[in-house]
Amino acid sequence: MIHERKILVQRPQCRIARCSCGVYHVSTGSVTLRMERPQLEDLFQALSEILVPEDEPASDEPAIH
Repeated sequence: MIHERKILVQRPQCRIARCSCGVYHVSTGSVTLRMERPQLEDLFQALSEILVPEDEPASDEPAIH
């Protein structure tokens, strides 16, 4: 089977392409994640949860990593 990718979106920091076999390729920097749609949707939901502004006021203390 020949795999052909179509770029769906490209931004300065990331690119998302869809392969002719149905797999999505999410690339940022030198990392590319290959995932099917359910995985991509789950990743999107997880990222949405952490990127939503918090109700708590911002603290002057640095974040703990």
